[in-house]
Amino acid sequence: MHLQLIELEDDLKRLKSLVTRADKIAHKRDVLLPKWLPIVEDYLAKEGKQNEDNPIFAYCTIWLFDVGNLSRGIEFGLRAIEFNQPMANNIRRQWPGFIADTVFDWASTQAEKGNSIEPYFGQVFSKVANTWKLPEQVTAKYYKFAGLALLRSKNGDVSPSHVGDVQRLQQADGYLAKAAELHKHAQVKTVRNKIAMRLRAIAELNAQ
Repeated sequence: MHLQLIELEDDLKRLKSLVTRADKIAHKRDVLLPKWLPIVEDYLAKEGKQNEDNPIFAYCTIWLFDVGNLSRGIEFGLRAIEFNQPMANNIRRQWPGFIADTVFDWASTQAEKGNSIEPYFGQVFSKVANTWKLPEQVTAKYYKFAGLALLRSKNGDVSPSHVGDVQRLQQADGYLAKAAELHKHAQVKTVRNKIAMRLRAIAELNAQ
């Protein structure tokens, strides 16, 4: 491990010397992960060894997120939490905060394009809502995003008026209400009013 850590430091220096973000991501994807992932996988396969601090494990986990491999990134991140692995030296946040922020940013980009945010957003939202202790503002933005996701049209626009499912509208409103409860600046009042209008319109239509 000592020799590997010396080699890792050399790799990190080379990575830092790259100027553009695109070059850094390509280097992580094409050079660093193929080199270091087999070592991490061997480490994870050894019973009783996972609680030993392993910076290589930490960096590979971060690199997986950086290159867009959310499936393995989340898998490794959850195992890092399980094994109480320390975060990599160059990251200030702890694992739950890092995973939550990274997946949220990814989901935001996907939602704006009208793409699916699952299964990764739901997987992390469950942790944020039920397990991890994060700042209220972070938890609130997850509840808000989950609520808005239920109201998005196929092109990514948030539009309660196109939703005809009462249960879906009520679930969305519940998430938004929770966001407002957690953080007073969640800014969900307008969309909640639109949900209420839509629910009234559906009720009036059904009463005819």
